[in-house]
Amino acid sequence: MTLAAVARGLRAAGIEFRSDEPLSAHTTFRVGGPADGFCEPESPPSLAEAVRLSRLEAIPFFVLGAGSNVLFPDGGRRGLVISTRLIRGVVASSTGLDIAAGEPLSSVVASAEEKGSRSLGFLAGIPGTVGGATATNAGIPGRAMSDVIESVSVIDDANRSAELAPLECGFGYRTSRIRDRRLVVVSAKLRFDDEIYDPAALLARRRLSQPIGQASAGCVFRNPPGESAGALIDRAGLKGFTIGRAQVSEKHANFIVNLGGATSAEICKLIDIVRQKVYNTYQVSLDLEVEVVTG
Repeated sequence: MTLAAVARGLRAAGIEFRSDEPLSAHTTFRVGGPADGFCEPESPPSLAEAVRLSRLEAIPFFVLGAGSNVLFPDGGRRGLVISTRLIRGVVASSTGLDIAAGEPLSSVVASAEEKGSRSLGFLAGIPGTVGGATATNAGIPGRAMSDVIESVSVIDDANRSAELAPLECGFGYRTSRIRDRRLVVVSAKLRFDDEIYDPAALLARRRLSQPIGQASAGCVFRNPPGESAGALIDRAGLKGFTIGRAQVSEKHANFIVNLGGATSAEICKLIDIVRQKVYNTYQVSLDLEVEVVTG
């Protein structure tokens, strides 16, 4: 039951294994210590093999997409981190897309437009990959991945390949059964419909209202029912509040930005202060949207 055995198995399968890989290089927050082991499978079979080997050796593993909704600790991550960013591929038809887990959401928007559909344009500007967006049910107000998913191909907790219908995915607001059970997304089938979104307009709106270009993990908190997390944080007087090199964005209070050289500990402390201040002021508990990973 050793990581060395996993490393040998990965290399035997033609999958590069790296030790002590800095996770700050693989997250949009640009923070996080080294992973004990790191690999980037290039195909669904090699992804399945990395997962199988980890489970066979009882080595904890974490599947990472674009690293846009995750905060790793300064001490790094034990076990194996499996990046899906090289698992790419789009099969387009007149009715939808069959798209691999590692494809960025920008590919979803572009591929749909190439087929004459703007119904997936709501994903414009959302950082992340298809796998992560599916597991977290990413989207915008009034529209989410669950509205366009026909099925999801996963590796289940018994190392079996499975095709899940939408109801089996248990989608909720920024969550799913896929995320809760730590199922590994391999690909997703998305359908076109009659909805029309203007990607350019959505991108322009994001640039005006969000700290595009600064290191962040997107929205930190889920919106409470009937409320805006960003508005609550703003009204609590926390916009621009800074600890070390971590700051509540001056542009959008539901973003925390790394001003350069921030630590995970500073960001976590800022998260705790924001939650406490909002609760003390409004008696509203803010739930995390970003995933704070333990060592």
